[in-house]
Amino acid sequence: MNRSFLFNSTALAAPLLAIAFSTPLAADTSCDARLMSGSIAQLSPTHATVDTSVLINATATDVWATLTDFDNMANWSTGTLQGMIGDIQDGGSVTITFIFGTDENGEPNLMEIPHTLIYEEGASFGWSDPFPEDNGGGHDNHVYRVEACGDQTLFVQSDEVVDNPYAANFVTQLLPMYQTFNMELKAAVED
Repeated sequence: MNRSFLFNSTALAAPLLAIAFSTPLAADTSCDARLMSGSIAQLSPTHATVDTSVLINATATDVWATLTDFDNMANWSTGTLQGMIGDIQDGGSVTITFIFGTDENGEPNLMEIPHTLIYEEGASFGWSDPFPEDNGGGHDNHVYRVEACGDQTLFVQSDEVVDNPYAANFVTQLLPMYQTFNMELKAAVED
């Protein structure tokens, strides 16, 4: 599998940006402000963040069970995270199967990327590992988190790209991909 990221080179010329959007879908819980939202921010020329969230009509236990069923994830996830194998515990070595964009033939750019897992059972997982030098170097801090919100669950997916000249380009492309993953997770849990 190709570990290189393929991204839209026209977006490299994107100006410094800070975009936030929030699309509330209902107004009947205390978690409404973050029902479905996403934002990106460029903090410096080499540092940018993307934050997304969605409110899921299920318990945190049910969301966590679906989110961490890595063997079946590709059955409902059409992009970004497709699965994980390895030592699934805090500090464990894992390989993430991930889609980032498409290749020159329009096919999903499927990558297998090694990571050291940051893991808290029932609450969050992620990693903070280096980017390949041919993609600008630096590192990313990617987190998937579930938070109980009454009898619902707030799912948060965030990423921080640090010390990479393409940081703004990466997060701009990741925002819609993460929001798609979030909505697909919501659908998979609520079905």
